[in-house]
Amino acid sequence: MRGSKWTPAHTGKDGLFRLVRLAHSIYTNEVVTRIKSYHRFVTDFVNSTQYHDENDAWSKNEHQKNYRTIAELLTNHEKIVRRYFDCDVLNEQIITNLLSEFYAYDLHELKASDGTLTGTTNSQDCNLISLFDNNTLDLIVRLANEVGLFTEVLDAGEIIRKYQNKDFIPIISSNNTRLVLVLDRLAYHNIIPYNWQSLIERKKLILSSSGNKYLDKHNMASTLNRVKDMPLSPQYKRLLSIVDQYIQQIKDR
Repeated sequence: MRGSKWTPAHTGKDGLFRLVRLAHSIYTNEVVTRIKSYHRFVTDFVNSTQYHDENDAWSKNEHQKNYRTIAELLTNHEKIVRRYFDCDVLNEQIITNLLSEFYAYDLHELKASDGTLTGTTNSQDCNLISLFDNNTLDLIVRLANEVGLFTEVLDAGEIIRKYQNKDFIPIISSNNTRLVLVLDRLAYHNIIPYNWQSLIERKKLILSSSGNKYLDKHNMASTLNRVKDMPLSPQYKRLLSIVDQYIQQIKDR
């Protein structure tokens, strides 16, 4: 039997902000408390906010626009969402910052008519290695070597030299799950760019552990979502403990 509760359309800026606040509230109640996985939370939220009781075209269009926006944000940008939703406060300014970062992500995808990236592409896409000072890069390389992220032992100086000379040869992941867990943790603490998956895909930086194909955004996101939907094994808990130690060293410098 249909309930009697009126469901308004979420229109305009206020409607979009209401959807963000609603998503944050449910995230806090369900994901933070581990009642649901992030993936299940998103699926349920998207399925439960699609329809409303307004009949005019403007309300329908505006609601659909905001609904699609929040659905894409939650579905494709988990790391950004978690970074903001895990804060103690989610006021209007923080929501504005969240949405601004989300909208800016699209600017990375703009291309010229010949298929090349336009000048609007963020500088993070142009020179990933240059984002780090030598100390930070050295610690990231030491971390990668300690936990065995790649099939070869890396040298920070050699990586910088090869990248600057544009003769950087892709490295092979030794374990894709281990790799994405480490990179996700580093990005969560703003050590590496939040769009690291896109950067790795675009620059063809890493080969899959199979050694026969480049890691792309879809592969990495799928692997990350799969492992996050399950309780962490003792092995991965130890791994993240080591990562956290390096993160603290980087922040302390």
